[in-house]
Amino acid sequence: MHDFYKERGLEVPKPAVPQPVPSSKGRSKKVLESVFRIPPELDMSLLLEFIGANEGTGHFKPLEKKFVRVSGEATIGHVEKFLRRKMGLDPACQVDIICGDHLLEQYQTLREIRRAIGDAAMQDGLLVLHYGLVVSPLKIT
Repeated sequence: MHDFYKERGLEVPKPAVPQPVPSSKGRSKKVLESVFRIPPELDMSLLLEFIGANEGTGHFKPLEKKFVRVSGEATIGHVEKFLRRKMGLDPACQVDIICGDHLLEQYQTLREIRRAIGDAAMQDGLLVLHYGLVVSPLKIT
C-alpha cells in the first residue's frame, strides 16, 4: 500500500493508533480508528448496475464489485475502460452507460452528471450508473 501511494505522489495514510475513550465506569477503553483513510480526491461513490447484454456480445466475466470510489473528474470513458478491463470484454462489444433515463457520452464527467441529473441519479449517497452490452455496428469503409 505504501508503494502504491508513493508511486502516484499521494500522501501515505498513517496506521490507526488506539485512542482512549472514557467509559461510563471511569476507566478508558481503547478504540481503533479506521486504518485506511479515503483520499479527498476520490470524492464520488458509484453503484454500477448491469442491465443485460445482447446476443453476440461474446463471453464476459461478471463484475465482482459493483461499488467503486473515484474522482468526480473521471469521465464516462474512464468508467467504460474500467468495465472493459474488469469484465474482459471483446473490443467489438459496445458498452452503453445510462444514468436515470439519460444515455451518457464518453466525455461527460461524473460530477457534471450528478449536477445535471440531481437527486434522481443518487441512491443512498451513490451515483447509480446502469450499463449494458451490445454488439457494435459494423463500420463500412
